[in-house]
Amino acid sequence: MNVPPLISPAALAERVAAGKKVLLMMDYDGTLVPIAPVPGRARPGERLLKTLAQLGRRPEYTLAVLSGRRLEELRELLPVPGLYLAGVHGAVISRPDGESVPLFNEADISGAIARLHDLARARIGNRPGFLLENKHLALAIHYRLAEPEAAEEVLASFLRESEKLRRQSGLVLLRGKEVLEVRPPGLHKGKPLAWLKNNFPGRLAVFLGDDTTDEDAFQLLKKENGLGVLISEHPRPSSAALRLKSPCEVGQFLELLAFAR
Repeated sequence: MNVPPLISPAALAERVAAGKKVLLMMDYDGTLVPIAPVPGRARPGERLLKTLAQLGRRPEYTLAVLSGRRLEELRELLPVPGLYLAGVHGAVISRPDGESVPLFNEADISGAIARLHDLARARIGNRPGFLLENKHLALAIHYRLAEPEAAEEVLASFLRESEKLRRQSGLVLLRGKEVLEVRPPGLHKGKPLAWLKNNFPGRLAVFLGDDTTDEDAFQLLKKENGLGVLISEHPRPSSAALRLKSPCEVGQFLELLAFAR
């Protein structure tokens, strides 16, 4: 992977708008909104919602949000007409008319995820600063508010004691920003991205994301002449082609597209 070069919101908007017909896809946490101490506090402002609504009214753009959050959360956070929503890294996608399309049809692993959830809960005990999310197809262990030593101890213990179950269930680990996820290897954002591309052929495919969970989507776009944009204050290796610094710059970029004459 290379280090994607920095681009300004204005220059990116000019480049994307030149695509005429655009499939514009975005991550949620760390991309549309800043990462919050706990996921429940990461909510969009009215300005962002108005920008997305205006952008969705423009016929040259098809909008989608691809997130690790559950679909129900995304619907509550982003009540924007015309928006496609993909939850749990692409396990399911919701059309603008509300119809849900499952994209992940492998064997049910909710039982294994539930056992891993109980194991993680036992490892955490009464230590503060941890948050567990059982998404049925994936488990997320958030430790942003935990003491670093406690986080290291809990994660090391969980990884040791869960190894056999993870191996038997075919589950893999993915580390993100102060979060450890356990999920099936075929569950990633490349799935909803490919589905959207197939349903909207001939459009410039653009995806904005900030974390390791977004690299599958970046890699797919890299192969298919799309445009991946990493959201990161500091340069780092990625399969994305370009970089914006922050969710604030993402908002500026979206406004330039939404309100262009």
